Amino acid sequence: MATSNWVILELSEYGEKADYSEVIKSIFSFFGEVEHFIPTHHEQMGSYVSTSILFEGYAFIKDSDSVRAKLYDFKESRIFSGVLRSRGKVQTVDSKTIGILKRKLKNSVKKKVKTGTKVRIMEGIFENLEGEVMSLEDGGRRAIVKVKQLSREMIAPIPTTSIKEIS
Repeated sequence: MATSNWVILELSEYGEKADYSEVIKSIFSFFGEVEHFIPTHHEQMGSYVSTSILFEGYAFIKDSDSVRAKLYDFKESRIFSGVLRSRGKVQTVDSKTIGILKRKLKNSVKKKVKTGTKVRIMEGIFENLEGEVMSLEDGGRRAIVKVKQLSREMIAPIPTTSIKEIS
């Protein structure tokens, strides 16, 4: 079975700080609606944004004749510094590698946190507050956390990417 290859795009310094949607828009504006993979998970969960970064600095687009034709015109942009090359040759990775990276990224947004674990909330409206995990939902992607304040007790669903275990 033949595997397809993916071209590796290097993100510029600005591109590494850019919003996930900005990177996608930049890919589509230059290459058209190509199949792509950005090794970052970005999902809105209520008032929280769940973010997990597998690794920074790169984006991948599926190799094709039309992509190759546009690579010759591809200049540095605000988001990308260029195409990864070695000895003048465009570097690629195979679809199997991209599949492995996608699975790793999907699993990186899940945490196995035991009920009763004390956690600190790292972002959102409960940022820097401590709470206790009541349960996990959505396969470990979201924790139900009980936060006690002097005047009240709140129970909130929090992405597990936004909590950190404390001792």
